[in-house]
Amino acid sequence: MKRIVEASATLPADRFAARIVAHALIEQIQSAPRPDLVDRFADQAVAAGWSEVEVLLRHSQVLHSSLQGRPADEVRANCDAMRQAAEAFGDEILIALALASRALFLDDGDAATGEDLGGGLARAVAILEQIADSEPDELGLRALELPNAFVECGNVYHQQGLWELEDEMYQRACDALTRPLPESARHVGDHTRRVLVVNRLEGVTTLVSALIEVGQRDRARAVARDATRPSPAERAELPPAWAIEMRALEYFLDAVVDSTAGGDEGGELWDALAESTWHGYRACILLADAVRAADAGDVARSVEVATRAAGLLGDHRSSITTLAWYLAAQSASEESAAAGYARRLAGLRWQDRLGMLAAARARLTAERVLRESEQLSRQALADGLTGLANRHAETRFVARLRGRGEQNRLAVVLLDVDHFKSVNDTFGHAVGDKVLQVIGAVLQAAVRTSTDLAVRRGGDEFMLLVDLSGRPEVSFRVDDVVRAVADHDWNAVAPGLRVSVSAGHASGAANRVDELTEAADEQLYRAKAAGRGRALG
Repeated sequence: MKRIVEASATLPADRFAARIVAHALIEQIQSAPRPDLVDRFADQAVAAGWSEVEVLLRHSQVLHSSLQGRPADEVRANCDAMRQAAEAFGDEILIALALASRALFLDDGDAATGEDLGGGLARAVAILEQIADSEPDELGLRALELPNAFVECGNVYHQQGLWELEDEMYQRACDALTRPLPESARHVGDHTRRVLVVNRLEGVTTLVSALIEVGQRDRARAVARDATRPSPAERAELPPAWAIEMRALEYFLDAVVDSTAGGDEGGELWDALAESTWHGYRACILLADAVRAADAGDVARSVEVATRAAGLLGDHRSSITTLAWYLAAQSASEESAAAGYARRLAGLRWQDRLGMLAAARARLTAERVLRESEQLSRQALADGLTGLANRHAETRFVARLRGRGEQNRLAVVLLDVDHFKSVNDTFGHAVGDKVLQVIGAVLQAAVRTSTDLAVRRGGDEFMLLVDLSGRPEVSFRVDDVVRAVADHDWNAVAPGLRVSVSAGHASGAANRVDELTEAADEQLYRAKAAGRGRALG
């Protein structure tokens, strides 16, 4: 896939393949970034109307601009474009990913915008948790973004020093990775698994460092002992450079667990890390030795080694850095002013962190309650079988359309399943229900949930109400829907099953929705009379 990305000048013509390419560009952003390719592909995705592909490409732009230390206005512009594309597509997983990315790469409490990024993060987590807990395993391509969005939330909590929440997000991501993926997308899931191995070990290292700094040595030992370590299979799948860096973190954790054992590997690891892009991994080797020396009562040696570690870490914002300075500030006299000052500052920072953790958990609880309330409201307006809007929701939506101005344009699409009675008679009602669920998923994917409505009107009758503001007429989209139904692997639902739909559509001023519905119904009748399995309008 990377070779394809490097060689290609255009996005694949297939929407699915384009989505996979976007994931590949995100994967290679640190090792071999291609911002020119990402920009070009993003323009092509916009032109094709593939908002979900655009979201992923905008995410790649956000990552690259942040890693390169680009101006804050550029990072914010990329974040804005990512959020707008996610909202245009309407998929909640992508919306949650955009919210988490904003919280990760933008400064909270921006006076210029008044944006509550922390609230957006809590909203993202509540969205993802509800999807993970309530939706069936068959998420299809959306199963790619679910674990990645949880990882992004975990990255934000890591940045904030809320390591307990960080690990909860990573566990959620691991659980989400058990969902089935299409064969051509499994390498994306494999990459996410490798990222999780690294992130979880880095998260526990920072937590252990903070615990040592505040004098909770026994708890630090327990956390280090119980940490999730890479399995032999996971270790073998890591890129060689990553494997060495992870071993440096484990070397530090091993010293915390038992400071009287090991230590022989330090010199070899030090040499192996010569090409690492972050000196912090070498600092972890020094900190392991400093912890061993401190536990053995050799304060002078601990101070010396910790001072070297602090020099390697520089201004890096991490509890690993503050642990280095904390150990460097110790002296033979526990009553010294420097040691007392270090303990006091460490304790104050820890209390501040606990306050932030409590506030973040309270925000999550509030968002979960709000999300549950919204879900109950949606259920009253949703069809129980397909999850689409029901007739009650249609009535409310249409009432609002009648009040719009002449300039607001709308497309009305009516669809029927061809010969649906024979499907039930031949294959049974359970298969018939599955057919309706698949068609519901196809229709939902064809609309923007923020502006459009997909409705199950009853039985095998469906409707799409599509806002045409800012986009072309939808005749080609209706053909895509008809084709997507016909091309579905129905044989996997029931051997020998074949399903098609007929559709009629009409477009015009939104306040003429009743007339448009009548016109679409006439076109549906014509499509059936013309042989079915087609769209007319």
